[in-house]
Order: sequence, then C-alpha cells, then structure tokens
Amino acid sequence: MDEQLELNASVSNSQTLADLDLTDLDAVYLGQPYCLKYRGNFLRDPKAVALACERAHAADTKAYLTTPAIPAGHDWPLLTDNLRQAMTVGIDGFEVHDVGVFRWIRRELPDARVHIGNFGNVYNEDSAAVWHRLGATRIVPSHELTADELQLVTAASDGVEYERPVHGPLSLGMAFSCLLRRTDPSLPEQPCLQQCAEPHFLELDGWRMRSVGTSLLMGEDYCLVEHLADLADRGLTALRLETYFDSAEKINQLSRIYRRSLMAAKVEATDLETLRSLAPKGLCNGWHFGRDGRDYVAAGGSCVN
Repeated sequence: MDEQLELNASVSNSQTLADLDLTDLDAVYLGQPYCLKYRGNFLRDPKAVALACERAHAADTKAYLTTPAIPAGHDWPLLTDNLRQAMTVGIDGFEVHDVGVFRWIRRELPDARVHIGNFGNVYNEDSAAVWHRLGATRIVPSHELTADELQLVTAASDGVEYERPVHGPLSLGMAFSCLLRRTDPSLPEQPCLQQCAEPHFLELDGWRMRSVGTSLLMGEDYCLVEHLADLADRGLTALRLETYFDSAEKINQLSRIYRRSLMAAKVEATDLETLRSLAPKGLCNGWHFGRDGRDYVAAGGSCVN
C-alpha cells in the first residue's frame, strides 16, 4: 500500500491534544467546524494553537486549523485575528468550508495552504477543478460520494491533494442555530451548557442520528478500515479520522488500528472487533458503495447489518 498516505485525526481542544499519542498520526486538524462555543475550541484560543503547533511539530506531525462550517458575521473579527496569528506560529494549513473565508485567506494570507472541507460541497470534477484554480491545495470531496464517484473527482485536477474520511460519525447536515439550546423557535437561545459534548441520539424504526446542536451526525460510526487498499488506488493523499467529540484514549486506539491496517494492507480480526466495541451504535459504510448508508460492507463485498 502507498506509504505516503497521510493519516490524520480531528482534535477539538487542547486537553484532548495533551493526552494524545501522536506516534501513529501524520497530522491533526485543530478545532471543530460545528460551533465556536464548544469548550476549548482551538479557534478561540491563539495561544493554544501556538502550543499545539509546537507539540505537533516536535513529534514530526503536521497541524492544520479547521474553520467554522457556517461562520457568523459577529465571529469574523475573532476568526480572522486567530487565522493571522496561526500563520505566525507555523500552522501547516487551514481547512475552510465557506467561500468568504477562503477568499479572505487567499487575499490576506497568500502563502497559506488551504484545504476545502466537506461542507465546501464538492460533488463532481468540475467543482473540484474550480477550487483548484482558485488556489485550494487539498479538497475533501463530499462525504456521501460513492467510491466510483470519488475517483471521478480525484482524476479531475493534477497537483491538488484529496482527502477522504475513513472513520467516525459523519455529518448529515448543518444548521445555523443550535437545536440543543432552542426548545421553542419563538424563544431566544438559552445559555450554552455544552450539551453537545454528551451523546444525544434520535432513534426511530431502526434509524438513528446523533445531534450535536448545529449538526446531525450519523448514529453509527462510518468505517472503511477493510477497504484501505482500495482507497489507496483512488487518487487520495490523506485519510481522516473524524474524532471531534472523542476522547484522546479513543483517538489513540483508532490511530493505532488504522496505522497497522495501512502498513499491512488489511485489518486484523481483533482490531475490527475493537472498532466495533468503540462504536456504541455499530459501524456503517454503505454510502461508499452506493448502498443504504446504515449498511456495513465488509472486505469481499458481503454486507453485515
């Protein structure tokens, strides 16, 4: 398998990073795109970003900063100030989802590497080519693309990197207002009590989703660990562990398993069982194969529900 594939993970706050073993990770995405109010979000703390960059680079690991999926106007001064400061401490790139944030970075921080995240809505090769022409260095095509659709996108532009999430509860959509803080649309939002840090699942007739306030996530953990060799042949540069709400202990377990699986080009049965034990609602990957998103397709194509 291609040893150059970057394995990275999402780390929302400095406490999680402090407890993280970076040995098996090539990069970390600092912060989280769902809400700036999330406790310890790197996007609100330039000093934490500086310390995170220092620690990551000492471990020969890259550090990227994730920007909000839906940036509000009143957050703009804080956001742009923190982006400027991040450049001065050696951040390796920014992940953006919003056109306005992208244009600001290209204008004000022209030397910065800019990654287009999932909420940039890259569904086809033409949109990928446009982002590349505008200066994007990496693109995360939309999560719900099938493997074949993904390959069409990655073949569109030479010189741009492509990344695919391979594990974690993927987002099903975004909302501007936090649904965990607003019980009645006619009333103002309540003070943030960090409810999104706890698991809130919605379940009906076998369907399940997790609410994190501004987004609904898959109930199951998306998992492509049995298909890493195939992903390596589809023009990808990086693989993402979507671990915004996970503990350092869980991220450490995931990164070790995925690193071993990448090196061996297969997953051990014991590692697969560990991944199942870490997923409270089970594993899924049906989107990747054009099936029901709740399905889990194992190596060899058999479907395990």
